[in-house]
Amino acid sequence: MWHGDPGFGRRRAGRAETDRSVDARRARGAHDNTADSRARRFTEGLEDAISGLGDGSFEHAGHKADHVEELRRVLGLLLDVLADWEMLAARPGERLE
Repeated sequence: MWHGDPGFGRRRAGRAETDRSVDARRARGAHDNTADSRARRFTEGLEDAISGLGDGSFEHAGHKADHVEELRRVLGLLLDVLADWEMLAARPGERLE
């Protein structure tokens, strides 16, 4: 990534928002139970994995189509998890942010 990259500003702004979100999540984490801690580690692990993609290595991959297909499969699983979590969070007494 270089500063002349047209998407650089959007990615930097997105990263700043992510950092604010992580800070807020950590502040709430002071009162986590075991399930909260596991869910937080899960989402932080995903974020760490995604952040590691910024090195440009995919452009040199020899099996791009295979990797794209695998990512689609994983995204489908993640969308299922998100839908389940949203349903559970929407229960009375819970707050979706």
